[in-house]
Amino acid sequence: MTTAFVLSGGANLGAAQAGTLAALGEAGIRPDLIVGTSVGAVNGAWIAGEGDIEDLLDVWRDLRRSDVFPAGPVGGLLGFLGRSDHLVSDGGLRRLLRTHLRFSDLEDAATPLHLAARTCCPARESCSRGGTHWKLSWRAPPSRACSRR
Repeated sequence: MTTAFVLSGGANLGAAQAGTLAALGEAGIRPDLIVGTSVGAVNGAWIAGEGDIEDLLDVWRDLRRSDVFPAGPVGGLLGFLGRSDHLVSDGGLRRLLRTHLRFSDLEDAATPLHLAARTCCPARESCSRGGTHWKLSWRAPPSRACSRR
């Protein structure tokens, strides 16, 4: 029988997921496949890369909003005025991923990892398994609403 971990999005639900993943690990339950979206993709990537679960719990204990979403008035204003493609930089999330994940391409994950993402413009769903798309899937969608011309 195949065991799959399916991890949803939901920002701070990621901390609860980390606790659940720790309990599953302690019970000896290991996934054959991981599917994740948003924060579930981050936690799933940690598990897929065979990261230490205690380290993941430490990251969640120490994590601050500004670590992931380094908001500032100038960046927000530029995004609001359409001079930037975002209101909040994705630099914090990228830094967190580069620091803690053990791989950068999906093919390099020890456990098969599948990601689901949603883009804003045009609204469509995306599922990825390939290395090139992995890099795109971590990119935050544009903050401006799409307009039809």
